[in-house]
Amino acid sequence: MASETLLTVFRVVAGTAVIAFFGAWAARRITFLVQLVTKAAQPNPARSIRTAFKANLRHALVNIFGNKKLLKWSLPGIAHFWVMWAFFVLQTTLLEAIGELYVGPEFQLPLLNSIGLFGVTAYDVLGFFQDSLGLLSMIGIAIFAGLRLSQDPSTKGRRSRFAGSNLNQGWWVLAAETLVIWTLWTAHGVRFAEGHAPTEAAFMSNLFGQVFAGMDSLTLEWIGAVNLVAHMAIVGGFLVFTLHSKHLHIATIPFQELTRDPEKDKALGKLYTEHIDMETMDEDTVLGVGQIEQFTFDRFLDFQTCTECGRCQSQCPAWNTGKPLSPKMLIQDLRDHMYAKGPFLLGKVDEAEAGDVIDIPLVGDAPGAAAVIDYDVLWSCTTCGACVEECPVDIQHVDTIVDMRRYKAMMESSFPQEAGVMLRNVENAGDPWGVGQGKREEWTEKLDFDVPVLQPGGDEGGAYEFIFWTGCAGAVDDRSKKITQATARLLHEAGVSFAILGKNETCTGDPARRLGMEYLFQMLAQANVELLKSVGAEKTKIVAWCPHCFNTLKNEYPDFDGRFEVLHHSEVLAKLVDEGRLVATNQLDKKITYHDPCYLGRHNEVYSDPRKVVDAVPGLQATEMTRCRSNGFCCGAGGARMWMEENIGKRVNMERVDEALEMDPELISTACPFCTTMLSDGIAQKVQQGSLEDGQVEVLDISEVLSRGRMLPLAAQGVVDAGDLGGNGSGPGGDGGGPGAEAPAGQA
Repeated sequence: MASETLLTVFRVVAGTAVIAFFGAWAARRITFLVQLVTKAAQPNPARSIRTAFKANLRHALVNIFGNKKLLKWSLPGIAHFWVMWAFFVLQTTLLEAIGELYVGPEFQLPLLNSIGLFGVTAYDVLGFFQDSLGLLSMIGIAIFAGLRLSQDPSTKGRRSRFAGSNLNQGWWVLAAETLVIWTLWTAHGVRFAEGHAPTEAAFMSNLFGQVFAGMDSLTLEWIGAVNLVAHMAIVGGFLVFTLHSKHLHIATIPFQELTRDPEKDKALGKLYTEHIDMETMDEDTVLGVGQIEQFTFDRFLDFQTCTECGRCQSQCPAWNTGKPLSPKMLIQDLRDHMYAKGPFLLGKVDEAEAGDVIDIPLVGDAPGAAAVIDYDVLWSCTTCGACVEECPVDIQHVDTIVDMRRYKAMMESSFPQEAGVMLRNVENAGDPWGVGQGKREEWTEKLDFDVPVLQPGGDEGGAYEFIFWTGCAGAVDDRSKKITQATARLLHEAGVSFAILGKNETCTGDPARRLGMEYLFQMLAQANVELLKSVGAEKTKIVAWCPHCFNTLKNEYPDFDGRFEVLHHSEVLAKLVDEGRLVATNQLDKKITYHDPCYLGRHNEVYSDPRKVVDAVPGLQATEMTRCRSNGFCCGAGGARMWMEENIGKRVNMERVDEALEMDPELISTACPFCTTMLSDGIAQKVQQGSLEDGQVEVLDISEVLSRGRMLPLAAQGVVDAGDLGGNGSGPGGDGGGPGAEAPAGQA
């Protein structure tokens, strides 16, 4: 009797002490984490649970419980699915453990053995799922261990997606999960041996129970009690570890998903807008983010939720070409700085106790300067969105980077100096090349039909099916003008009525915004919205062939009261092909591969329409690059990188060209002026290096490909000038200038 009393006292006292100790530790950490998000960060009304809950509920349920994004990578996705659902179901065992702690090993969850059907009780079902998911979880843990070993950075270096991750934390997570399940099965096994098992369906517990069969009752109870206390200690320790590690995502992911920006479903590249009013600004006004506490609460949630899985890093064009930017490590560095500065921000320590952490700049002013984020890290980003697309917990890396760029550009005028020329040109001439609005109609001179030009205040847009937004490149860059002409001819031949804005059109502001010059962007946006409304754009549709213009007009101008129906030229051309209004009859016996522009594909999910346009041309043999569609690889020009030098690592466009050439194509098609320029430059460099013959591979827009399929026979008859069909080297209609001969300055 005394032994049993001692056993009970040990179980209750030791168990309670463990729960109290780890519970208090966890509560303290949870308080700190919650205060960071609610008190140290800035509010963001657009992403509060109150405003976003309903819009995000379905996405949250699918992404959290269905692991939708995780399962894009099959093996680790399945392993995570098993471990996650084991975590959910095995919470019931914690209730059993607490009951056993205070009641004894005979404790069972109430009512479950009295509910059943066809002789199967609810406890039978629960016990089977507890052990099944526990077993699947162990298999998942083994898969994770294998993946970590196969992706060991010590052997794979930068090619490992775990490079830069806290590797020890990952192993501790796997070890803790293993110990939790092992001690759980041991506890259940003892209950089986004692005859207290609530169900025979718990097959793994039954198997463990066979190990203890034949032991005397008191010994079994002591084994059970010690194991139970150890199990509670492991669970408690794992909880505290989780709150201090990358594993924190299991607690923050619901808040992360339920407060996400629902607009991101429509456009990955839509940036958050904080309207700038110069009249209300004073010396204390801060534009962008220059200190960690200037981020909004949703960015703090991003930092806390990062799992360091490295999926973003594995797809990042900057990281894959030897540059210092890793989206994962950028978030990690900001997270670590947030934690370090947190006590000071919350008033728990003073300046003296906080030390240097309060003085270190968020971003350096030069490469290698002491800062949380290195200068070259910030400016290596192409804003392609691959990181956001891959992130299983919906972290918005691009918005975070642009927030910091805004501070550097507007508050400190600190950015790559060559980009300053672009900004001056956009501000003074209305286009990045400084050509001027006076020449925006010159591309129409080679057309054999008139293109109406809408005038501000005329309100005539509704008389046309489309307003053709030509964009800066399409209006002033010699190479891109050929694509504008090809698109206009196709629209005209299909009987589509359209008009242009001509000299009244100006830059949408996309390159300025991605560079961080938000004020200039907002000036342009407001002017363009006013212009479009004055010509009646709300009564018709806008078609743009530059994906950057398309994304800005469609997804970002609504923040400035510019709500228009905007289509990309690939969408319009694909529809015309479907309707039989554009039929290609000329056989082009060539191999072709298509490059997905980031701002058309990944940012706006337009993948099939451009391919449909290319497929309409008979004889073309289409092949897909390894990285395509949502997994596509950037050309290197986005994020205003078109106007910055690329001196670190391999040029992004050369990486993409090398991948395209693996398909042995004769034509590389795309649907973006930036991509056309970058890919053409890459081909030209290959020609200069002697690895390609001049004209061996051409880069064409999809409209030029379709034009060749339709118009080349007419050109051969002398009806159309073949030189205007978009040729850029040899082949029919070539201008002899070589690939990329007339590319814009900057990356050319």
